[in-house]
Amino acid sequence: MHKKTIFKLSLISLAVAGYAEANQATLDTVEVQAQPTVNHTRNISNLRELLANRTDVNVGGGSVSAQYISIRGAGQDRIGMIVDNTSTNTQQWYHQGRFQLDPSMVKSIKIDKGAGSASAGIGITDGVIRAETVSAKDLLKDGRTFGARIGSEYNSNRGINGSLSLYGQANNLDVLLLGSWGDDKNYKAGRGYSDSVNLNSRVVNNTARRQGNYLAKFGYDITDKQRIGLSFRQESFYGAGQDRFEMIFNSRPVNANTTKRTYNLEYDAKDLGFAREMKANVFYILGTDKREDYQQNKLTGYQRSSKTKTSGANLGFTSEFGGEHLFKYGVNLRKEQTSSQNSFGYIKGEQKSEYGLYAEGIWSLGKVLTLTTGLRYDYYNLDTAGKVDKNGKPLAGTKSVSDNKLNPSFGLIWDVTPNFALNAKLNYASRSPILASANTITDNRGSLDKARGLRFIDPKLKTEDVRLAEVGFEWKYSDFNLKGSVFEQRVKNFYQTTNSIISNAGTLKTKGYEAELDYQWNALKLTAGVSYADPKADFALSNDPLNVIPQGRQWSTGVSYKFVEPSLEIGWLGRYAQSKEYKTGVAPKVETRKRIGYGVHDIFVNWQPLNQDNFNVNFTVKNIGNKFYRSHSQRNLQVTPPSPGREFKLGMNYSF
Repeated sequence: MHKKTIFKLSLISLAVAGYAEANQATLDTVEVQAQPTVNHTRNISNLRELLANRTDVNVGGGSVSAQYISIRGAGQDRIGMIVDNTSTNTQQWYHQGRFQLDPSMVKSIKIDKGAGSASAGIGITDGVIRAETVSAKDLLKDGRTFGARIGSEYNSNRGINGSLSLYGQANNLDVLLLGSWGDDKNYKAGRGYSDSVNLNSRVVNNTARRQGNYLAKFGYDITDKQRIGLSFRQESFYGAGQDRFEMIFNSRPVNANTTKRTYNLEYDAKDLGFAREMKANVFYILGTDKREDYQQNKLTGYQRSSKTKTSGANLGFTSEFGGEHLFKYGVNLRKEQTSSQNSFGYIKGEQKSEYGLYAEGIWSLGKVLTLTTGLRYDYYNLDTAGKVDKNGKPLAGTKSVSDNKLNPSFGLIWDVTPNFALNAKLNYASRSPILASANTITDNRGSLDKARGLRFIDPKLKTEDVRLAEVGFEWKYSDFNLKGSVFEQRVKNFYQTTNSIISNAGTLKTKGYEAELDYQWNALKLTAGVSYADPKADFALSNDPLNVIPQGRQWSTGVSYKFVEPSLEIGWLGRYAQSKEYKTGVAPKVETRKRIGYGVHDIFVNWQPLNQDNFNVNFTVKNIGNKFYRSHSQRNLQVTPPSPGREFKLGMNYSF
């Protein structure tokens, strides 16, 4: 369609994210993105590094199991992660278990911010991270039928990781086998930090974690227009640390293993007559968390085993008519349940079933206007575990709720000139209550009636209703590229759990703006960005980063230059956060809290000794100034792990 405005991804973004240069197309609220060519020239070990160049997405400090993620100030209970069209909305232990993703598996990643359009998926009210994993076809080069890729990286801040991929193709069948591992010790924070136990040490307790991740992916081309795929993906983080890894005090040390296994069957078809494209998949996700069991801060001698199970399916069609218009329609299904077992025995937790129907039109109105209209219907049914007395007998109360919601979405792009476009969107979305994390079902404090995962439902509970209004622009002039937007998001019937009862707290409004500037002249690339989101509620905000995370204004700057001979790229990336004051609690115990601002700088060098992209050596210095700081996307307490201090990272990857 002629109304797609094309912009190049910045070199600094690609250098940090590890991708080759690619085109990104934005078509109104649908935000269609072309798939980047797979070229992992840099070794990226976690989501924090993968998204380091973004100001609208923030990733917390600590180990890979402690990094809270936020989008426009919304915590990760409110945002989603969709990988290969599979997703779960339930975690094993607080925030752990939903956002496990190994960057070495990633082919492309995209961020949707705020309430989604009709086709966005179930419960997309505050944003979603969408990722696609690599396949053998992405990695095979020059008509070869077999290939391999090996990579490794050493971190001076007590970490090492590596990966190995094998992939091949025979006739219509292609196969990929990928494994990666990591071993991170307790890292050092920046200058000025001292451990609460050893005052002469900058080593941050309880931040050591190990990981072992695997991906097996099979694809078969039935015809040149039909393909079936099957994949298995496992991400596992394990090791000893604080019982809650997002804290660093030493009251409850524990050995823990958090694993997520995803099974996915896909079918894609093109040119079906009535539809230009069809995508379908069915999936099953099993999450497990195994750790020593504490009750009343004492080990019981038993192991606690918690599980989450998610099954789902998606079916989507795209039809074209009139030569210029697109129509997207489909259905999404998902069912989730939890359970946990410890010294008290086995306890079945909560379960939820959801389905959604959607239809979305992309209408070409002349040569300069594109309109999108959408309608989404969502239904959910939630069963909680209820509440029990000290003897484990159920108490009377509402344990089930079901509801449905119809949400429209609208968007408009106006191509004022070939290089200047205005856009606007008005999206409505809704979501159901997130299940209590599986581990809290048996987090009893020594008594079943105190388990936080056993909950009732307020009989007057209303479905959370979200509206996003946003206007923006995109402008390209010569070597300059500038885009920005202002937005307001309103959340009515905000969910909260108080005294083990799920209820509505009130209304939350978040206002903000974003802007990005890119400039490229030959091999020189300059970037700058700013993002600000200011959430305000008519109810008391907690200091829990799972839902709302007040943050200071976020900035980023970058410079990169690429030499031809030798094949060498050097770059610098700066990230800055302004201080932020906000209030938490209920009168008369209202507290004013402050997040301290910071500025952190990284430099990198990427060298291709053979002047080919199959062998890369990269060197990075992160946090050059050895800054002691805490990310704003983290719990605002002294027991929150600070971000790592200065790190020297040396990595290599080779493929053939």
